[in-house]
Amino acid sequence: MHKFRKALAVGASTALMVCLLGGCGNSIDPEDIDYSIQLLAPEEGDDIAIFETSLGTITAVLYTDEVPEVVQNFKDLVNEGFFDGQIIYQVVPTVGAALFGSSTEDGNTPDTNTGSPLKAEYSDSLWPFSGSLVALCSEMGQLWNKGYYYDSRSFFISDVPMDEDTLNQMTENYFPAMMVNAFKEMGGVPGISQFHTVYGKVIDGMEIVDEIQSLPRTEIDMEAAGVEDEDYEQGYTLDEKVTIEKVTLGTYHAEDFDELDNTLTQEEYDQMVYDSAEEQAKIDEAIANGTYGTEEESSAEDSSADSSDIASEESSASESSSEN
Repeated sequence: MHKFRKALAVGASTALMVCLLGGCGNSIDPEDIDYSIQLLAPEEGDDIAIFETSLGTITAVLYTDEVPEVVQNFKDLVNEGFFDGQIIYQVVPTVGAALFGSSTEDGNTPDTNTGSPLKAEYSDSLWPFSGSLVALCSEMGQLWNKGYYYDSRSFFISDVPMDEDTLNQMTENYFPAMMVNAFKEMGGVPGISQFHTVYGKVIDGMEIVDEIQSLPRTEIDMEAAGVEDEDYEQGYTLDEKVTIEKVTLGTYHAEDFDELDNTLTQEEYDQMVYDSAEEQAKIDEAIANGTYGTEEESSAEDSSADSSDIASEESSASESSSEN
């Protein structure tokens, strides 16, 4: 069994994220994040993978331009038929993960296109929203050369709605407004961001990904599996096997799909960008004034909301008067 390290609780995960977004070693400039890659429909001709499973077909777009090495490893293994006949060897409900990519049912026999673990690759623009296809990464190496590595083991993220506490903590810990709104709309697991590598998104067959999480399952004896601490999520095996019968590669053509899962329309995306920009401007102003997260900021927001309500009421009254 491959141990799935716990998704950091948001209170803790935001410390990691603030570091990534705000200026430690591997910093990410929020201005560099292109949310359209994940939130909008794929572009004509993008790479896709078709998973034929015992429950039905799952189709995922692959982010070849964003994480080319991870996608190439996956493609090479697909072309070898590596994934064909494998099972979903573990589910982790707390993060909506359905794991695959081991030639044995215990999850301990992965492979790569080189035969050795590969250095993890990340993109500033790829985040673990619901429906993501993700490479399972693990910390490896000695004290002086530790790093994150991946192999063939991957997982789908099912629909994981965001709760208000998580969203509030993201806001309190300086997540960009656009990212908070994207997770609020799409769902997902922000606590595993920039640890496990997102390399695709389910665009068709999301109901199958969700169904996997609802199937009868048996709790894995974590202690017997060699897990002696509480740093890992509780895993389960499915009581009835779900088999990945075959994986094939293809090309995205919009005409092949009536509608897409986990995808916003251009209008919905533009509205999210607009609303987020307004929210971010207020956040930036509050940070500059030293009032962010204080009662003073809350009072200012309430005052602004009251002013908007009054203006709206006056406008309505004016329109009514004009009609009379």
